[in-house]
Amino acid sequence: MKILYVKYRDPMLFNRPNENVYDEDLDQFKPAIIRDAGILLKEDDERILLGETHMAEDNPELDEWGIRHPYYRNVRVIHKSQVIERREFNVSEESKA
Repeated sequence: MKILYVKYRDPMLFNRPNENVYDEDLDQFKPAIIRDAGILLKEDDERILLGETHMAEDNPELDEWGIRHPYYRNVRVIHKSQVIERREFNVSEESKA
């Protein structure tokens, strides 16, 4: 399992769809820098998917039927073009407990 720490720029400078912004004013807007960490769920050429995973092994009713599908939550999609800093950590499955 890979844990990923990412520092990236927020691709959305602000959320005001009805406000007029001119090109010469764009220099005044500075994007927010976001730091995030999570389990690397998936990665392709353009995007990184970070999140948390929870296995069904601690639910005895589901475990009885052999259902061990992961449940993903807090999934974040990060575009690689926005990434400033990236650190990867490998964690063995035994050290999760």
